[in-house]
Amino acid sequence: MVQIMGRMFRGMKGSTAHEEAEELIGLVKAAGLGPRHVPVLIGLVLNGPVPVGVLARHMALSPATVSQLVGELQRGGFVDRRPDERDRRRMIVSLSAERRELVERFAWRRLRPLRMTLEALGPAEREHFLHGWRTLVEMMERAGGDDPLCGGVSRGA
Repeated sequence: MVQIMGRMFRGMKGSTAHEEAEELIGLVKAAGLGPRHVPVLIGLVLNGPVPVGVLARHMALSPATVSQLVGELQRGGFVDRRPDERDRRRMIVSLSAERRELVERFAWRRLRPLRMTLEALGPAEREHFLHGWRTLVEMMERAGGDDPLCGGVSRGA
């Protein structure tokens, strides 16, 4: 398993992918943002444009946390907010036109192998695969709460 995980992470760091990642991460850092903002960008590639509450549900984070991250991303020039045409009280979040292409390339390059894997599996295999990943994440969250050296996965921050 450790060897497989190592190969997977090395595969994610291919030369072109690495250059694109460095470009995006450089822009994120230059805007005073950090790695915790990148999943919001990927969430918008997968689900956007959407209201903050919908994005928060997709990311399994609190709306307050996602709202804060979106506000920071907006100040950094990565996302735009506009009123929902059907409900003027809600704001729709989308990737900014200026950063959209880079963020989409970054996201799809990382998500493509997972998508191809899921498509290659039959329905039962896909369910087992997803069950295994859910279990792994749950165990990481539990271990992270008990052991400060594990660096747990945060669900609300």
